[in-house]
This record gives sequence, C-alpha cells and structure tokens, in this order.
Amino acid sequence: MLPSVSRLWDSIITEPKPSDAPMKYHFRAMRIYPIAIFILCAQPVVALDVVWPSGATQIVARSQSTADFNIATGTADRGGVPPSRSVTGILSEEVWRLPGEGADPAAIIAALRAQLTAQGYDVTFACADRACGGFDFRFALPIAPAPEMFVDLGNFHYLAARRSTPGAVEDIALTVSVGGQAGYVHLARIGEGDTAPTALIPSFTAPNAADQADMIAQLIETDHAVLADLAFETGASALSGNRYDSLAILAAWLAGDRARRVALVGHTDAEGALDRNIALSEARAAAVRQSLINDHGAAADQISAAGVGYLSPRATNTTPDGREANRRVEVVLLAQ
Repeated sequence: MLPSVSRLWDSIITEPKPSDAPMKYHFRAMRIYPIAIFILCAQPVVALDVVWPSGATQIVARSQSTADFNIATGTADRGGVPPSRSVTGILSEEVWRLPGEGADPAAIIAALRAQLTAQGYDVTFACADRACGGFDFRFALPIAPAPEMFVDLGNFHYLAARRSTPGAVEDIALTVSVGGQAGYVHLARIGEGDTAPTALIPSFTAPNAADQADMIAQLIETDHAVLADLAFETGASALSGNRYDSLAILAAWLAGDRARRVALVGHTDAEGALDRNIALSEARAAAVRQSLINDHGAAADQISAAGVGYLSPRATNTTPDGREANRRVEVVLLAQ
C-alpha cells in the first residue's frame, strides 16, 4: 500500500458553484483501507496496488488467455489512425465507475499515474481529448464500448505505461472520461507472451472531514498555488524526498495540454542576506523543475524556474511558524 496515495484522489469530488461561476474542486484528505485481493494469475510476480476513491464500483472484469491489443504511441491526425504498438499476450480488462458529480478526468488520471509510477511503471505515452485526436483516436483503439464505458470526446485522458520485472513485462492502457455524474476508467493490462498480468489489489479510500483546496483548481482560479508537500534540508536546495504528490499531479496536468506553461518560484524566510536567499530560492525552484522533468516526464519547455528570496512573504518572519510558511516553492500559471 502506498502511504501517501490517499492525497492523490483529493480533486475527484467536485462541489458545484452557482451557474455563473466556474466549478470549484476540493481535496478530501483520505485514509486507506485494503478490502480485497483479486488474483489474476496463480503466481504473480509483483502485485499492482490500485487505490480507488470511496464508492468506486467495478462494473466490468474479464480476461482473455491470448489476445492482440493495440496500445497508442502517438496522436491521431485529422481523419487518421493513431500510431500504435500491438502487444500479444494474456489480457485483463476492467471498467470502474467513480462517484462524484462532475468527476474530473484530469484529476483521476493524475492520481492513477502517480500510483503507477510509484510502483515502477514507466509512462510511454499520454494525451487528452482533442490533443489525442478526439473521435479518430478513441474509435481506433480497443476501448470498452458504452454502456460499459462512457467516453466524452471532449473530455477524456489516455495513458499507456509499461513495467518490466524479472521474467515478466506488463503493459497498461488507461482511458478516463465522464458519463452523467460519474467518472469512468477503462483499465487494460496485458502480459506479453504467456505471462499473465500481475495480481491486482484494489483498495479504497474513506474520506475524513477535513478538506483542503485542490491545487490545480487553485492554480487555475488564482494563477498560483503552493506545492505544499515539498521538503528541503535546512539551507540546501536538493529535495529531501523521492516522490511528491503535488509534482505528480502538476506533471499530469501539464501533459494534458502542451500549450500550458508554468513558472516555479522559490521563496525563503528573512534569515540571512538577500543575495544568498535569492540564490537559494532559485536553486530550489530549479531542483523542483528538474524533478518534474526527470522523475515525472514533464516537458522542459513548459516549465521555467525563478527565485525571489524573502521579497514576497505570506506570513510574518518573526515566528517559527511564519518563517516555515514563507519557505516554499509556488507554481505560477503563465498560459493554459
């Protein structure tokens, strides 16, 4: 079980605002409870642990002992067929229905992408709705049909990933969209050759009462958001951990549209000289940018980095709590 994966479902539940105002999304802090083990093969190599939000329902589960399955490797030009890679092996398909009025496919795919990369899968391709090729893309690929799987051609995400372990290679194709007042996920997993997909361990989240603002919604609404889970050693620019939920979510959002541009801005407290603090804040922003590129596959030309030292505090520098709040990296929206 991933210890921090509960935070990745934060932006799935939406809260409607008045009709003349945009939809606002909210994080829900979660706790994770494993409830079942679904064995797909007799001797799995490494189990796939997928955490779904509370109330998620599996509406399709089927497998084929031998199947050819096409996995997209690029987008479809108008009237064309997307390039793809054919994989032959043991196929497992599932469709999940996720509760929540107006469930956001971008938030769902971000949560799933972070879980996959944390478990050793490499994302080989990702795109969103019109950027994928819309109608041509969706109907050229083996995605479950309605009423099993609903795909809004103007609001869907696709992701392909692969994991290689000793003696086994597994490919995954994810399609996420909405239908009515629910999100839908088509999860196809194929073990190449005669290797069955690894065991799936579905777990579920149960909401706590505390809500936090959704980072992406805040970024869109206010043009900036704090990457609140980042951690640096005192006086150092290197990130002190391996993976951060905020970076996985931001990278997935950037991947959804190549026109999106952001700046990472580092901030410090007021301890020490301004020039040293500016240099430190620039180095921290640059480290975050590099992590987005190297660890999460973000495109370098979508992200810039800068530092302003202690020139833009958000709290007092006279208390420890205030100084801690001022030490941060923010993401600033430049284009969407």
